[in-house]
Amino acid sequence: MIIYMVEQHFARADWEQEWSDWYNGNLNLLLSVPGFRSAQRFRNAGESPRYLAVYTVDSPAVFQTQTYINAGGNGANSVRFRLAYQLWQRNLFDISERAIDVPTNQFLLVEDVADSGAPLRPGAQRLTCTGMHKTTPFRDLTVLPKPLDTLPANVLCYRPLTPRLGQLYRD
Repeated sequence: MIIYMVEQHFARADWEQEWSDWYNGNLNLLLSVPGFRSAQRFRNAGESPRYLAVYTVDSPAVFQTQTYINAGGNGANSVRFRLAYQLWQRNLFDISERAIDVPTNQFLLVEDVADSGAPLRPGAQRLTCTGMHKTTPFRDLTVLPKPLDTLPANVLCYRPLTPRLGQLYRD
């Protein structure tokens, strides 16, 4: 299994609610594609990127299927909002354990890591970037009961916008 992360900074306040409503619906559309196992959406309280979507998928091959393409994969469904994207980056990460689950009353700490030998925070899960934009070699994910008071430059703290949703198809 892999983690598919989509990071976006949306720069049009007048479209933001419409876009957010559309995106929440798009989670369910993607979860109807065989190979998509879970989805959860987040918003950062700080600066860019402001939004994060985290999906668990079976393999990178999912992104080549006709079902994914027909569901508007690779950004086809979001074309009308593209003018408002100041950032749109997508990464694939290998996971060695089960996908992270962030309760809606907790926070997700996302840390970009350059060196696999860097120490892990307590409770962190390290992911290795394996595809798409490859904006970081490694990423650490930590679920926290509350946000940290100060964050290093390579760390963002997100709050869930949705619960973790599960697949909408049957194997």
